[in-house]
Amino acid sequence: MQGLQSHLDEIRRADAEVLAISVDPVTINRKLAADLGLAYDLLSDTKLTVIDAYGVRHRGAGIDGQDIARPATFIIDRHGVISWRSLTNNWRIRVRPERILDELAKIP
Repeated sequence: MQGLQSHLDEIRRADAEVLAISVDPVTINRKLAADLGLAYDLLSDTKLTVIDAYGVRHRGAGIDGQDIARPATFIIDRHGVISWRSLTNNWRIRVRPERILDELAKIP
């Protein structure tokens, strides 16, 4: 999250926007954004509607065995088409912002 924040200006210059979606409620996401100094939106999907639509539900992977979202990054073009994605089951593994910038550069 902080890696994306440190590259946010470059991402926006590539005519892109960053959104993060989690199962956490709004109050937790607001606190996290404030604590980390994030200038992009952290959205709450407590019913896992969007998470399911993108096929990234990680069943039983939460601290208390609840379903959460798999770490995933999607680049969606102007037409709503997923042009690139990165998925993992390990919350410690995240795509590097430089890779996102490389993929954004490929979009016409």
